[in-house]
Amino acid sequence: MDKNKKFLYVLKIIIFSILFFTAIYFESAQQQRLYVLTGIFVGFLANNIGKYYIKNQKKLYFMSFILDAALIYAMESYSRLLINYFFHSFYIIVLLEASLMLEQRKGIIVGTVTVLVSMIKYVYLIYYKFNMSNISQMLFFLMLNVLILIIAAFAQHNKQEKERKDILYKELLDAHKKLKEYTDVQKKLSVIEERNRIARDIHDTLGHNMTALIMQLQMAEHYMKTDSSKSEQLLTNSLKTAKDSMSGIREVVETLRGKESALSPDKAIKILVDEFSEKTGAVIDLKITGEVTKNYGANTAIYHILQEALTNAVRHGNATRIWMELNYSNNFIKFNIKDNGSGAEVLNEGFGMKGIRERVKFFNGDVEFASGDGFYINGFLNLNDNFIGNDTCVVLHSEDNND
Repeated sequence: MDKNKKFLYVLKIIIFSILFFTAIYFESAQQQRLYVLTGIFVGFLANNIGKYYIKNQKKLYFMSFILDAALIYAMESYSRLLINYFFHSFYIIVLLEASLMLEQRKGIIVGTVTVLVSMIKYVYLIYYKFNMSNISQMLFFLMLNVLILIIAAFAQHNKQEKERKDILYKELLDAHKKLKEYTDVQKKLSVIEERNRIARDIHDTLGHNMTALIMQLQMAEHYMKTDSSKSEQLLTNSLKTAKDSMSGIREVVETLRGKESALSPDKAIKILVDEFSEKTGAVIDLKITGEVTKNYGANTAIYHILQEALTNAVRHGNATRIWMELNYSNNFIKFNIKDNGSGAEVLNEGFGMKGIRERVKFFNGDVEFASGDGFYINGFLNLNDNFIGNDTCVVLHSEDNND
């Protein structure tokens, strides 16, 4: 691109030089007039050569075109002819260059000034020789210059519009590239999140039932020698619990396929509590206040939080009594869980506690774990930002699925 511009500058200097020497020839300029015209032309050439080096300095570059018009008029003024058309042709070249090289507004300003300056000599011509021929020449030259100015301005406008479109297209490509990168990252994060969710659901389902199953088997072993009927009953319950575990796995899979069991949230939680109490022998006090939300995601999260809390209380704390309280409101679901277990001197969050924290975090809530005279879990889910749906179903392992 720079080589092309340099070539055009050189070509322009050559054309100006040819026109000047031709004008001098027809002028038959000698001595003082020749020296003055040559001096002005050298200044004109120097100004045009300087344009190549100052094109990035907008103000100087703009003023150099105004200086061109002034120098051309100076050469015309020292001409012995009223109109020297070779000098006059300089205006057309400057007009074209200004319209194409300058910004559209500045190009129009320089073009207008150049046209007005070029008309001064025609005014003198008509003043000294008023006739239709001279008037026709002036109007023709004026219309020619105006036409060149309009065409050049239109070409400049199209050029700027093309540059704007190219810039917008480039920005659009960059935005598309960034959007694609963002989408790829989101897909990866979604896969990781879904994998973690599946892991939590399987952990909650199996962990909960395996805890109950282990306790039933331990109790069956304990009663095996002293109370065979009791031991037999516990073994029967253990078999049922094992089937429930299998049903739970099936329900996790069905959930991933978009199928849910038709149980209301509060009923599902009560069944969860009753079955766990029956299997483990732990006494569970459940209190639910407020109107149960229709937010399916929040209901599922609460179900699994309570499920994990029950499992941890019996498995790790050997609790025999558990107190659970749920409070529903329009904006929050608050839960408070405590037990009479052994607690823990140092809280190390395992997979289950991390799962509770992740479920709470998804709903922009908060949860606290504390140990002392048992174990405590206090937290809430925020319902303002995560309304997932109006379904009121939750996943539950029921006897109907024990096939």
